Amino acid sequence: MTRLQQLNRQRVGLLLGGVGLVWGLGGFATVGLATEASVLANAKPTDATLAGTKQTAAQRYTTAMLAGYGAAEQRDYHTALINFRRALAERPGDRYALAAIRNMENYIAIQRAEAAKRAEIARLETTVASAVAAQDWACAAASVDRLVELIAPDSPDRARLIAYRGELAGMISSRANLDQWSTVCPGGQV
Repeated sequence: MTRLQQLNRQRVGLLLGGVGLVWGLGGFATVGLATEASVLANAKPTDATLAGTKQTAAQRYTTAMLAGYGAAEQRDYHTALINFRRALAERPGDRYALAAIRNMENYIAIQRAEAAKRAEIARLETTVASAVAAQDWACAAASVDRLVELIAPDSPDRARLIAYRGELAGMISSRANLDQWSTVCPGGQV
């Protein structure tokens, strides 16, 4: 088998999220929508790929940016951030890499905030269940009040929580000494 046949069996192009990167004449990358089959079919090994030479800084930048965009499209923001930082290392001060890094850092911060919010909602739901089981209406009401703040205003879950809070208000009004009977949320802490 010749070296050319070996290269044709290998992936000469790089396929990321539906965007193909094919090394064309002179070692320059061309970018376009492609499938793996079309990347392989259209790949023409150059003298640079035959000789196994290293990529230029421009090629490493392009590869890193495309890998970053592909990862971002898959919502893998940490991998995207790593690749955009690699691209920035190839072109320090590049506005596109800097903007992409800023975007990924914002997306990661949003993901972390949403995860923390989901964790607090889960904790509060458990507290409400424990409080209701113990007939600790004050704790249940305080937990539902906090849940209402966390749920989106247009959510049907929020409307149900508000209605449930009204039921809990009736339970609370039937009790005389609220401080004495709160067992799940001592001191009113939610």
